[in-house]
Amino acid sequence: MLDNNINIKTHNPIDNNNTSKPTHKPVQVAPLDVADPARVTRTPRQDSGSQSGQSQLNYNPDSVFEKFIKSLENSPVLSEGAKKLLLNKQFINSNIKSDSVLNSLFETFLKSIEMNETEILNFLKFQHGSYTKFHGDFFNSLRSLLKNNPDNNDFKIILRNFLKSYDCFVSVDETNKSINSALANIEKNLPDMLKNSFSELTDKLLNNYSSNGTDINLNLLKNEILPFVGRYISKMNDFGPVRDYVSVLVHNMVRLENASRDNFSENLDNLFEFVRYNFSLDEQDMQKLKMSLIDTYETASSFKNDSVDSFLKLIDSGIKESKNLVNKGTMEDMAESLLFSQDVHIPLTHMFLPLNFNNMFMFSEIWIGKEYEISDKDKKNKQIYVQTYKVFITFDIQNVGNFETTLVLKESRLSLDIFVPNCLTGSIETIKNDLNKILSKNNLSVSSLNINEIIRKRRFSEVFSNLSERKSGVDVTI
Repeated sequence: MLDNNINIKTHNPIDNNNTSKPTHKPVQVAPLDVADPARVTRTPRQDSGSQSGQSQLNYNPDSVFEKFIKSLENSPVLSEGAKKLLLNKQFINSNIKSDSVLNSLFETFLKSIEMNETEILNFLKFQHGSYTKFHGDFFNSLRSLLKNNPDNNDFKIILRNFLKSYDCFVSVDETNKSINSALANIEKNLPDMLKNSFSELTDKLLNNYSSNGTDINLNLLKNEILPFVGRYISKMNDFGPVRDYVSVLVHNMVRLENASRDNFSENLDNLFEFVRYNFSLDEQDMQKLKMSLIDTYETASSFKNDSVDSFLKLIDSGIKESKNLVNKGTMEDMAESLLFSQDVHIPLTHMFLPLNFNNMFMFSEIWIGKEYEISDKDKKNKQIYVQTYKVFITFDIQNVGNFETTLVLKESRLSLDIFVPNCLTGSIETIKNDLNKILSKNNLSVSSLNINEIIRKRRFSEVFSNLSERKSGVDVTI
Protein backbone atom coordinates (compact mmCIF):
# COMPACT_ATOMS: atom_id res chain seq x y z
CA MET A 1 0.00 0.00 0.00
CA LEU A 2 1.21 3.44 -0.90
CA ASP A 3 1.38 5.98 1.79
CA ASN A 4 -1.54 8.43 1.48
CA ASN A 5 0.38 11.21 3.19
CA ILE A 6 1.93 13.22 0.37
CA ASN A 7 3.97 16.21 1.45
CA ILE A 8 4.87 19.02 -0.97
CA LYS A 9 7.62 21.33 0.08
CA THR A 10 8.20 24.72 -1.55
CA HIS A 11 11.02 27.20 -1.30
CA ASN A 12 8.58 29.90 -0.15
CA PRO A 13 6.56 29.01 2.94
CA ILE A 14 2.81 29.67 2.73
CA ASP A 15 1.33 31.89 5.37
CA ASN A 16 -2.17 30.68 6.17
CA ASN A 17 -3.11 34.03 7.66
CA ASN A 18 -1.98 36.18 4.71
CA THR A 19 -2.17 34.20 1.54
CA SER A 20 0.26 35.57 -1.07
CA LYS A 21 -1.40 36.68 -4.24
CA PRO A 22 0.20 37.98 -7.38
CA THR A 23 0.10 41.77 -7.33
CA HIS A 24 -0.29 43.85 -10.45
CA LYS A 25 0.98 47.42 -10.35
CA PRO A 26 -1.32 49.81 -12.18
CA VAL A 27 0.25 51.13 -15.34
CA GLN A 28 0.04 54.88 -15.57
CA VAL A 29 -0.92 55.95 -19.04
CA ALA A 30 -0.27 59.55 -19.91
CA PRO A 31 -3.05 61.47 -21.65
CA LEU A 32 -2.79 61.58 -25.41
CA ASP A 33 -1.06 64.48 -27.14
CA VAL A 34 0.44 66.04 -24.03
CA ALA A 35 2.65 68.90 -25.09
CA ASP A 36 6.26 68.58 -24.02
CA PRO A 37 7.67 72.13 -23.62
CA ALA A 38 11.21 70.82 -24.05
CA ARG A 39 10.43 69.81 -27.61
CA VAL A 40 9.42 73.28 -28.69
CA THR A 41 12.89 74.79 -28.50
CA ARG A 42 14.94 71.67 -29.15
CA THR A 43 18.01 72.40 -31.25
CA PRO A 44 19.48 69.72 -33.53
CA ARG A 45 22.72 68.41 -32.04
CA GLN A 46 24.90 69.24 -34.94
CA ASP A 47 27.73 71.60 -35.53
CA SER A 48 26.26 74.89 -36.69
CA GLY A 49 29.16 75.31 -39.09
CA SER A 50 28.12 72.23 -41.01
CA GLN A 51 24.72 73.75 -41.78
CA SER A 52 25.71 76.18 -44.46
CA GLY A 53 22.42 76.30 -46.32
CA GLN A 54 18.71 75.95 -45.90
CA SER A 55 18.61 72.53 -47.55
CA GLN A 56 21.18 71.17 -45.09
CA LEU A 57 19.13 72.02 -41.99
CA ASN A 58 18.14 69.00 -39.93
CA TYR A 59 14.40 69.58 -39.98
CA ASN A 60 12.68 69.04 -36.65
CA PRO A 61 8.88 69.29 -37.00
CA ASP A 62 8.53 70.22 -33.32
CA SER A 63 10.72 73.34 -33.63
CA VAL A 64 8.98 76.69 -34.09
CA PHE A 65 11.93 78.13 -35.99
CA GLU A 66 12.21 75.15 -38.31
CA LYS A 67 8.50 75.30 -39.06
CA PHE A 68 9.18 78.86 -40.15
CA ILE A 69 12.04 77.67 -42.35
CA LYS A 70 9.76 75.13 -43.99
CA SER A 71 7.06 77.71 -44.54
CA LEU A 72 9.51 79.92 -46.44
CA GLU A 73 9.20 77.44 -49.28
CA ASN A 74 5.49 76.64 -49.02
CA SER A 75 3.78 79.89 -47.99
CA PRO A 76 1.46 81.50 -50.57
CA VAL A 77 2.78 84.39 -52.67
CA LEU A 78 0.72 87.57 -52.42
CA SER A 79 1.43 88.60 -56.01
CA GLU A 80 -0.10 85.38 -57.38
CA GLY A 81 -3.50 86.14 -55.87
CA ALA A 82 -3.28 89.85 -56.72
CA LYS A 83 -2.37 88.97 -60.30
CA LYS A 84 -5.65 87.07 -60.62
CA LEU A 85 -7.60 90.05 -59.28
CA LEU A 86 -5.97 92.64 -61.53
CA LEU A 87 -4.61 90.94 -64.64
CA ASN A 88 -6.60 87.73 -65.20
CA LYS A 89 -9.83 88.69 -67.03
CA GLN A 90 -11.03 85.09 -67.16
CA PHE A 91 -10.76 84.77 -63.38
CA ILE A 92 -12.51 88.11 -62.85
CA ASN A 93 -15.42 87.35 -65.20
CA SER A 94 -15.90 83.74 -64.06
CA ASN A 95 -15.53 84.24 -60.31
CA ILE A 96 -15.47 87.81 -59.02
CA LYS A 97 -18.25 89.33 -61.11
CA SER A 98 -20.54 86.37 -60.53
CA ASP A 99 -20.04 86.61 -56.76
CA SER A 100 -22.81 88.68 -55.15
CA VAL A 101 -20.62 89.38 -52.11
CA LEU A 102 -17.43 90.49 -53.87
CA ASN A 103 -18.71 92.16 -57.05
CA SER A 104 -19.48 95.59 -55.57
CA LEU A 105 -16.45 95.48 -53.24
CA PHE A 106 -14.23 94.66 -56.22
CA GLU A 107 -15.52 97.70 -58.16
CA THR A 108 -14.82 99.92 -55.15
CA PHE A 109 -11.34 98.46 -54.88
CA LEU A 110 -10.59 99.15 -58.57
CA LYS A 111 -11.64 102.78 -58.21
CA SER A 112 -9.50 103.22 -55.10
CA ILE A 113 -6.29 102.13 -56.85
CA GLU A 114 -6.53 104.72 -59.64
CA MET A 115 -3.54 106.80 -58.56
CA ASN A 116 -1.15 109.43 -59.85
CA GLU A 117 2.50 109.82 -58.81
CA THR A 118 1.68 111.75 -55.63
CA GLU A 119 -0.99 109.27 -54.55
CA ILE A 120 1.37 106.34 -55.17
CA LEU A 121 3.96 107.95 -52.91
CA ASN A 122 1.36 108.62 -50.19
CA PHE A 123 0.14 105.01 -50.44
CA LEU A 124 3.64 103.68 -49.79
CA LYS A 125 4.31 106.25 -47.06
CA PHE A 126 1.11 105.16 -45.32
CA GLN A 127 2.22 101.52 -45.26
CA HIS A 128 5.69 102.41 -44.03
CA GLY A 129 4.32 104.77 -41.37
CA SER A 130 1.75 102.28 -40.09
CA TYR A 131 4.05 99.25 -40.17
CA THR A 132 4.40 99.49 -36.39
CA LYS A 133 2.67 101.52 -33.68
CA PHE A 134 5.97 103.21 -32.85
CA HIS A 135 6.13 105.92 -35.51
CA GLY A 136 6.01 109.70 -35.46
CA ASP A 137 8.13 112.51 -34.03
CA PHE A 138 7.81 111.27 -30.45
CA PHE A 139 9.28 107.84 -31.18
CA ASN A 140 11.89 109.35 -33.47
CA SER A 141 13.06 111.41 -30.49
CA LEU A 142 13.28 108.27 -28.36
CA ARG A 143 15.27 106.54 -31.09
CA SER A 144 17.72 109.44 -31.15
CA LEU A 145 18.17 109.29 -27.37
CA LEU A 146 18.70 105.54 -27.53
CA LYS A 147 21.17 105.85 -30.39
CA ASN A 148 23.18 108.54 -28.56
CA ASN A 149 23.20 106.49 -25.33
CA PRO A 150 23.62 102.88 -26.44
CA ASP A 151 25.17 101.72 -23.15
CA ASN A 152 22.55 103.17 -20.82
CA ASN A 153 20.86 99.98 -19.59
CA ASP A 154 18.60 101.82 -17.15
CA PHE A 155 17.12 103.82 -20.02
CA LYS A 156 16.57 100.63 -22.01
CA ILE A 157 14.57 99.13 -19.12
CA ILE A 158 12.47 102.28 -18.67
CA LEU A 159 11.88 102.51 -22.42
CA ARG A 160 10.98 98.82 -22.71
CA ASN A 161 8.35 99.09 -19.98
CA PHE A 162 6.84 102.18 -21.57
CA LEU A 163 6.69 100.65 -25.07
CA LYS A 164 5.02 97.55 -23.69
CA SER A 165 2.33 99.55 -21.90
CA TYR A 166 1.86 101.90 -24.88
CA ASP A 167 1.39 98.97 -27.26
CA CYS A 168 -1.29 97.47 -25.00
CA PHE A 169 -2.93 100.83 -24.26
CA VAL A 170 -3.54 101.79 -27.90
CA SER A 171 -4.69 98.24 -28.77
CA VAL A 172 -7.53 97.87 -26.25
CA ASP A 173 -10.23 97.52 -28.91
CA GLU A 174 -8.29 94.83 -30.81
CA THR A 175 -7.51 93.00 -27.56
CA ASN A 176 -11.19 92.91 -26.55
CA LYS A 177 -12.17 91.65 -30.00
CA SER A 178 -9.60 88.88 -29.69
CA ILE A 179 -10.92 87.95 -26.23
CA ASN A 180 -14.49 87.76 -27.55
CA SER A 181 -13.35 85.62 -30.47
CA ALA A 182 -11.46 83.23 -28.16
CA LEU A 183 -14.50 82.90 -25.87
CA ALA A 184 -16.76 82.15 -28.84
CA ASN A 185 -14.37 79.43 -30.06
CA ILE A 186 -14.12 77.92 -26.57
CA GLU A 187 -17.91 77.73 -26.30
CA LYS A 188 -18.16 76.13 -29.75
CA ASN A 189 -15.77 73.34 -28.71
CA LEU A 190 -17.27 72.67 -25.26
CA PRO A 191 -19.67 69.73 -24.74
CA ASP A 192 -23.32 70.68 -25.24
CA MET A 193 -24.11 70.11 -21.56
CA LEU A 194 -21.69 72.90 -20.54
CA LYS A 195 -22.43 75.49 -23.23
CA ASN A 196 -25.37 77.13 -21.45
CA SER A 197 -23.43 77.53 -18.19
CA PHE A 198 -20.45 78.98 -20.03
CA SER A 199 -22.68 81.33 -22.03
CA GLU A 200 -24.26 82.65 -18.83
CA LEU A 201 -20.80 83.63 -17.60
CA THR A 202 -19.69 85.32 -20.81
CA ASP A 203 -22.96 87.28 -21.02
CA LYS A 204 -21.89 89.13 -17.87
CA LEU A 205 -18.99 90.76 -19.74
CA LEU A 206 -19.50 94.46 -20.43
CA ASN A 207 -19.23 96.00 -23.87
CA ASN A 208 -18.06 99.20 -22.20
CA TYR A 209 -14.28 99.37 -22.70
CA SER A 210 -13.76 102.23 -20.23
CA SER A 211 -11.33 101.87 -17.35
CA ASN A 212 -14.08 100.74 -14.97
CA GLY A 213 -15.55 98.34 -17.53
CA THR A 214 -12.14 96.82 -18.22
CA ASP A 215 -11.57 96.18 -14.49
CA ILE A 216 -14.98 94.46 -14.19
CA ASN A 217 -14.32 92.27 -17.24
CA LEU A 218 -10.86 91.29 -16.01
CA ASN A 219 -12.24 90.35 -12.61
CA LEU A 220 -14.91 88.18 -14.24
CA LEU A 221 -12.42 86.54 -16.60
CA LYS A 222 -9.91 85.73 -13.87
CA ASN A 223 -12.27 84.65 -11.11
CA GLU A 224 -15.14 82.94 -12.94
CA ILE A 225 -14.63 82.21 -16.66
CA LEU A 226 -11.03 80.97 -16.59
CA PRO A 227 -11.54 78.73 -13.50
CA PHE A 228 -14.67 77.25 -15.15
CA VAL A 229 -12.74 76.24 -18.26
CA GLY A 230 -9.77 75.12 -16.15
CA ARG A 231 -11.94 72.71 -14.17
CA TYR A 232 -13.36 71.29 -17.40
CA ILE A 233 -9.88 70.71 -18.89
CA SER A 234 -8.61 69.18 -15.64
CA LYS A 235 -11.51 66.73 -15.23
CA MET A 236 -11.99 65.79 -18.88
CA ASN A 237 -8.30 65.87 -19.92
CA ASP A 238 -9.29 67.91 -22.96
CA PHE A 239 -5.96 68.84 -24.55
CA GLY A 240 -7.51 69.79 -27.88
CA PRO A 241 -8.76 73.10 -29.33
CA VAL A 242 -10.23 74.31 -26.03
CA ARG A 243 -6.81 74.45 -24.38
CA ASP A 244 -5.34 76.21 -27.43
CA TYR A 245 -8.00 78.92 -27.28
CA VAL A 246 -7.47 79.25 -23.53
CA SER A 247 -3.80 80.05 -24.23
CA VAL A 248 -4.90 82.83 -26.60
CA LEU A 249 -7.38 84.05 -23.99
CA VAL A 250 -4.76 84.22 -21.24
CA HIS A 251 -2.35 86.08 -23.54
CA ASN A 252 -4.96 88.74 -24.27
CA MET A 253 -5.98 88.97 -20.62
CA VAL A 254 -2.38 89.88 -19.78
CA ARG A 255 -2.39 92.50 -22.54
CA LEU A 256 -5.66 93.91 -21.26
CA GLU A 257 -4.26 94.17 -17.75
CA ASN A 258 -1.16 95.98 -19.03
CA ALA A 259 -3.44 98.36 -20.95
CA SER A 260 -4.86 99.97 -17.82
CA ARG A 261 -4.64 103.75 -17.63
CA ASP A 262 -2.85 103.59 -14.28
CA ASN A 263 -0.16 101.30 -15.66
CA PHE A 264 0.34 103.41 -18.79
CA SER A 265 0.41 106.66 -16.79
CA GLU A 266 2.99 105.26 -14.35
CA ASN A 267 5.33 104.08 -17.11
CA LEU A 268 4.95 107.36 -19.00
CA ASP A 269 5.81 109.39 -15.88
CA ASN A 270 8.84 107.19 -15.25
CA LEU A 271 10.03 107.76 -18.81
CA PHE A 272 9.62 111.54 -18.64
CA GLU A 273 11.33 111.78 -15.25
CA PHE A 274 14.25 109.66 -16.39
CA VAL A 275 14.71 111.66 -19.59
CA ARG A 276 14.47 114.98 -17.76
CA TYR A 277 17.12 114.24 -15.13
CA ASN A 278 19.50 111.96 -17.00
CA PHE A 279 19.64 113.70 -20.36
CA SER A 280 19.38 117.25 -19.01
CA LEU A 281 16.31 118.33 -20.96
CA ASP A 282 14.88 121.71 -19.99
CA GLU A 283 11.19 122.52 -19.60
CA GLN A 284 10.84 123.65 -23.19
CA ASP A 285 12.29 120.40 -24.54
CA MET A 286 10.09 118.34 -22.24
CA GLN A 287 7.02 120.27 -23.36
CA LYS A 288 7.89 119.58 -27.01
CA LEU A 289 8.33 115.89 -26.22
CA LYS A 290 4.95 115.70 -24.48
CA MET A 291 3.18 117.53 -27.31
CA SER A 292 4.79 115.23 -29.88
CA LEU A 293 3.34 112.23 -28.02
CA ILE A 294 -0.16 113.76 -28.16
CA ASP A 295 0.23 114.54 -31.87
CA THR A 296 1.53 111.03 -32.56
CA TYR A 297 -1.41 109.42 -30.75
CA GLU A 298 -4.00 111.60 -32.50
CA THR A 299 -2.40 111.07 -35.90
CA ALA A 300 -2.29 107.30 -35.40
CA SER A 301 -5.99 107.28 -34.49
CA SER A 302 -6.96 109.02 -37.73
CA PHE A 303 -4.26 107.50 -39.95
CA LYS A 304 -6.18 105.73 -42.73
CA ASN A 305 -5.91 104.99 -46.43
CA ASP A 306 -8.94 104.18 -48.60
CA SER A 307 -6.99 101.97 -51.01
CA VAL A 308 -5.58 99.77 -48.25
CA ASP A 309 -8.95 99.61 -46.47
CA SER A 310 -10.80 98.55 -49.63
CA PHE A 311 -8.18 95.88 -50.42
CA LEU A 312 -8.32 94.40 -46.91
CA LYS A 313 -12.13 94.56 -46.83
CA LEU A 314 -12.26 92.66 -50.12
CA ILE A 315 -10.01 89.93 -48.70
CA ASP A 316 -11.91 89.74 -45.40
CA SER A 317 -15.33 89.51 -47.07
CA GLY A 318 -14.07 86.89 -49.49
CA ILE A 319 -12.94 84.69 -46.61
CA LYS A 320 -15.95 85.13 -44.32
CA GLU A 321 -18.92 85.63 -46.66
CA SER A 322 -18.17 84.39 -50.17
CA LYS A 323 -19.74 81.06 -51.16
CA ASN A 324 -17.49 80.72 -54.21
CA LEU A 325 -14.79 78.25 -53.16
CA VAL A 326 -12.31 79.56 -55.75
CA ASN A 327 -12.67 83.13 -54.49
CA LYS A 328 -12.51 81.99 -50.86
CA GLY A 329 -9.31 80.03 -51.50
CA THR A 330 -7.68 82.96 -53.32
CA MET A 331 -8.54 85.39 -50.52
CA GLU A 332 -7.31 82.96 -47.86
CA ASP A 333 -3.96 82.60 -49.66
CA MET A 334 -3.52 86.38 -49.86
CA ALA A 335 -4.43 86.79 -46.18
CA GLU A 336 -1.96 84.08 -45.19
CA SER A 337 0.77 85.75 -47.24
CA LEU A 338 0.12 89.14 -45.62
CA LEU A 339 0.21 87.59 -42.14
CA PHE A 340 3.35 85.58 -42.92
CA SER A 341 5.18 88.76 -43.98
CA GLN A 342 4.70 89.99 -40.38
CA ASP A 343 6.39 86.92 -38.86
CA VAL A 344 8.83 87.81 -36.06
CA HIS A 345 11.50 85.75 -37.81
CA ILE A 346 11.37 88.06 -40.86
CA PRO A 347 13.34 91.25 -40.07
CA LEU A 348 12.10 92.93 -43.26
CA THR A 349 9.68 95.71 -44.09
CA HIS A 350 7.07 94.54 -46.59
CA MET A 351 4.92 96.82 -48.73
CA PHE A 352 2.60 96.15 -51.65
CA LEU A 353 1.14 98.30 -54.42
CA PRO A 354 -1.98 97.38 -56.42
CA LEU A 355 -2.23 100.08 -59.08
CA ASN A 356 -4.24 101.36 -62.02
CA PHE A 357 -1.91 103.90 -63.60
CA ASN A 358 -3.15 105.52 -66.82
CA ASN A 359 -5.58 102.62 -67.37
CA MET A 360 -2.77 100.06 -67.04
CA PHE A 361 -3.00 97.61 -64.15
CA MET A 362 0.03 96.42 -62.23
CA PHE A 363 0.95 94.91 -58.88
CA SER A 364 4.21 95.39 -57.01
CA GLU A 365 5.79 94.09 -53.81
CA ILE A 366 8.68 95.72 -51.96
CA TRP A 367 10.87 94.03 -49.35
CA ILE A 368 13.37 96.18 -47.42
CA GLY A 369 16.11 94.72 -45.25
CA LYS A 370 18.73 96.41 -43.07
CA GLU A 371 21.80 94.83 -41.56
CA TYR A 372 25.22 95.78 -40.28
CA GLU A 373 28.32 94.75 -42.21
CA ILE A 374 32.02 95.35 -41.72
CA SER A 375 33.13 98.41 -43.62
CA ASP A 376 35.30 97.99 -46.69
CA LYS A 377 37.46 100.75 -45.22
CA ASP A 378 38.08 98.62 -42.16
CA LYS A 379 41.48 98.87 -40.61
CA LYS A 380 43.43 95.82 -39.57
CA ASN A 381 42.94 96.10 -35.83
CA LYS A 382 39.64 97.93 -35.72
CA GLN A 383 36.29 96.77 -37.06
CA ILE A 384 33.90 99.43 -38.30
CA TYR A 385 30.28 98.41 -38.93
CA VAL A 386 28.09 100.27 -41.39
CA GLN A 387 24.40 99.98 -42.20
CA THR A 388 23.64 98.19 -45.44
CA TYR A 389 20.21 98.42 -47.03
CA LYS A 390 18.89 95.81 -49.42
CA VAL A 391 15.66 96.27 -51.36
CA PHE A 392 13.89 93.65 -53.46
CA ILE A 393 11.15 94.96 -55.78
CA THR A 394 8.87 92.88 -57.98
CA PHE A 395 6.20 94.21 -60.29
CA ASP A 396 3.93 92.65 -62.87
CA ILE A 397 2.62 95.02 -65.57
CA GLN A 398 -0.43 94.28 -67.66
CA ASN A 399 0.46 93.03 -71.18
CA VAL A 400 4.19 93.54 -70.50
CA GLY A 401 5.35 90.92 -67.98
CA ASN A 402 7.33 90.48 -64.77
CA PHE A 403 10.14 92.75 -63.56
CA GLU A 404 12.53 92.30 -60.64
CA THR A 405 15.00 94.72 -59.11
CA THR A 406 17.53 94.17 -56.33
CA LEU A 407 19.03 97.33 -54.87
CA VAL A 408 21.91 97.37 -52.38
CA LEU A 409 23.11 100.58 -50.70
CA LYS A 410 26.36 100.46 -48.73
CA GLU A 411 28.49 103.44 -47.75
CA SER A 412 26.79 105.72 -50.31
CA ARG A 413 27.45 103.22 -53.08
CA LEU A 414 24.46 101.87 -54.95
CA SER A 415 24.32 98.64 -56.93
CA LEU A 416 21.39 97.61 -59.09
CA ASP A 417 20.44 94.24 -60.58
CA ILE A 418 17.41 94.50 -62.84
CA PHE A 419 15.59 91.70 -64.63
CA VAL A 420 13.18 92.50 -67.47
CA PRO A 421 10.74 90.38 -69.51
CA ASN A 422 11.71 88.84 -72.84
CA CYS A 423 9.89 91.49 -74.86
CA LEU A 424 12.33 94.17 -73.60
CA THR A 425 15.62 92.30 -74.06
CA GLY A 426 16.27 94.19 -77.28
CA SER A 427 16.09 97.50 -75.41
CA ILE A 428 18.47 96.69 -72.55
CA GLU A 429 21.09 99.26 -73.58
CA THR A 430 18.46 101.97 -73.98
CA ILE A 431 17.06 101.15 -70.52
CA LYS A 432 20.54 101.25 -69.02
CA ASN A 433 21.31 104.66 -70.54
CA ASP A 434 17.99 106.11 -69.38
CA LEU A 435 18.53 104.80 -65.86
CA ASN A 436 22.02 106.31 -65.70
CA LYS A 437 20.57 109.69 -66.68
CA ILE A 438 17.87 109.45 -63.98
CA LEU A 439 20.37 108.43 -61.29
CA SER A 440 22.81 111.14 -62.31
CA LYS A 441 20.03 113.74 -62.25
CA ASN A 442 19.29 112.76 -58.63
CA ASN A 443 22.99 112.82 -57.65
CA LEU A 444 23.18 109.08 -57.04
CA SER A 445 26.48 107.32 -57.70
CA VAL A 446 26.16 103.74 -58.94
CA SER A 447 28.90 101.19 -58.42
CA SER A 448 27.25 98.58 -60.66
CA LEU A 449 24.20 98.39 -62.90
CA ASN A 450 23.24 95.05 -64.47
CA ILE A 451 20.19 94.44 -66.64
CA ASN A 452 19.29 90.92 -67.79
CA GLU A 453 16.32 88.92 -68.96
CA ILE A 454 14.20 87.41 -66.23
CA ILE A 455 14.29 83.61 -66.33
CA ARG A 456 11.98 82.82 -63.42
CA LYS A 457 10.27 84.65 -60.60
CA ARG A 458 12.12 84.56 -57.30
CA ARG A 459 10.72 84.53 -53.79
CA PHE A 460 11.96 87.11 -51.31
CA SER A 461 13.57 84.32 -49.24
CA GLU A 462 15.91 83.58 -52.18
CA VAL A 463 17.14 87.18 -52.23
CA PHE A 464 17.45 87.54 -48.44
CA SER A 465 19.18 84.19 -47.95
CA ASN A 466 20.20 84.93 -44.34
CA LEU A 467 16.60 84.41 -43.16
CA SER A 468 17.30 80.70 -42.73
CA GLU A 469 20.13 81.34 -40.23
CA ARG A 470 19.09 80.43 -36.70
CA LYS A 471 19.55 83.30 -34.26
CA SER A 472 19.30 83.54 -30.51
CA GLY A 473 16.46 86.03 -30.72
CA VAL A 474 13.84 87.59 -32.96
CA ASP A 475 13.56 91.05 -34.49
CA VAL A 476 11.91 93.48 -32.09
CA THR A 477 13.37 96.66 -33.55
CA ILE A 478 11.26 99.77 -33.07
